[in-house]
Amino acid sequence: MTTVNVFDQLASIALVARRCPTPTLRRAYIKAMRDWCAETRWLKVTIAGATVAGAPQYDLGSDSYTEIISIHAMSGTDNSGSVPQVFPITSSDSSAWNPNDPNGRPNRYAYIPEGKFALHQVPDKIYSLSVTVAIQPKDGVAQIPSEPLKKYSTGFEAGALMHLLRIPKQPWTDPTLASKVYEPIWNSCISNGKAEAQRSYNTGSQRVKPRAFVVGR
Repeated sequence: MTTVNVFDQLASIALVARRCPTPTLRRAYIKAMRDWCAETRWLKVTIAGATVAGAPQYDLGSDSYTEIISIHAMSGTDNSGSVPQVFPITSSDSSAWNPNDPNGRPNRYAYIPEGKFALHQVPDKIYSLSVTVAIQPKDGVAQIPSEPLKKYSTGFEAGALMHLLRIPKQPWTDPTLASKVYEPIWNSCISNGKAEAQRSYNTGSQRVKPRAFVVGR
C-alpha cells in the first residue's frame, strides 16, 4: 500500500474554504477519509502471520499511518503434511465458545477492539494465518493511503467541504452550499464505496511490507 502527502490534496478545498487555516483543512480532509473508510469498509489489507500452540489471543500489530477497524476475513493453513491444507476461520461470538473444548485446529475467531482477535479452538500447533482487515487513516497523520484517491478523491473533497462550510462564524461558512452542493456528492461517494466493497472489488489488496502480528499482550 502506498501513501501520499495529505497536504497535496488540499488545493481544491482551499479554493472554496478561503482563509481557512491549513491545519483545519487537513483535519477536515482526514476526517472525511476516516468517515468514508469506517462507513464503507472499502480499504483493506491482508496480513500474514502464524499461530502459537496454546495461545488463544493475537495482536495484529501497528502501522505508522493507518489503524485497523475490523476483520473482513480469515483463513488458516496447516503445513504439517506433504500438501498444505487451507481452511476457513469464520467470525463468531466468543461468549458461545466452550472453554473446555480441547486445543485443536482453530475454526472461529472473535475480533477484539482494537486490532486484536481470539481464536477457538485454541491452536494445538503452528498454523499459518491470512487475515484481511479493514483500515482507516490515523487521526492527524500527514500521509494517507493513495488507493482510494484514484476513484474517490472528489468525494473526499466534498466531505471535507461539507464539514468546513458548516463551521459557524468563519469567513468561509456557508451551510447552504454545504447541504445543496457537497453533501449529495459526499453521500454518493459513500454509497458507491459501500457497493464496491460489497462486490469484493477490493478483496485481497496487499501491503508491500505486511505488518507482522504477535501473540496477544
